[in-house]
Amino acid sequence: MQHLNYSAYANITDEEWIERLVAIPPIQPLHHYFFKVKCASFLKYIAMNVYNDCAENILGEFYEFLSYDNWHVLRSFKGKRNASLSTYLSRCALYYFTKKKQRSKEAAEFYSLESEEIMEQLNHLTDDEVKADLRVWKAFARLNERDRKVLKRLVIEEKKTTDIADEMWPYVNSSEKDWRKLPVKRVQDTIAMMKRRALFGLVEEMRLMPS
Repeated sequence: MQHLNYSAYANITDEEWIERLVAIPPIQPLHHYFFKVKCASFLKYIAMNVYNDCAENILGEFYEFLSYDNWHVLRSFKGKRNASLSTYLSRCALYYFTKKKQRSKEAAEFYSLESEEIMEQLNHLTDDEVKADLRVWKAFARLNERDRKVLKRLVIEEKKTTDIADEMWPYVNSSEKDWRKLPVKRVQDTIAMMKRRALFGLVEEMRLMPS
């Protein structure tokens, strides 16, 4: 990578940062410095304390969060004089990632029992019994295309989440259309959540069917 003259960005004011970050086309060296250097300390703190992870693995999502809706978070800083841009962004990022972690934990707890229940049912059946269990397959057929596809790939065919990312990512509500630009763990967690939701849907369909 070409060496960046970081000293060129040392004296940029908060207002100038916002103006240059939202510019089109993007100023790549400036973006690199902003996300990799200027925001490094608070991203490291958030990654370590919220996810027990490294900053590199939340950098892509932080960029998505910041650039969403034409850089709404950045533009909202205008007129705020009670904190620097770095302090403002660190607070916004900490709130965003903390709430996301909380929602993920709540969702995982909500789906875990149903997921374990249906997987236990399937694991106790032989291949022939699975094929003969019309209730399972009738319930499976009632699922939407996304849920059928993710269960077929991950449960029946036993594929890995990254093996099916190309196929499943169009179903994900993400501003980043190319999953390869995101941290691998985020892609894995997203598809794993799709699987849990699909299993929950399968259980619900089976419960609604007559015995």
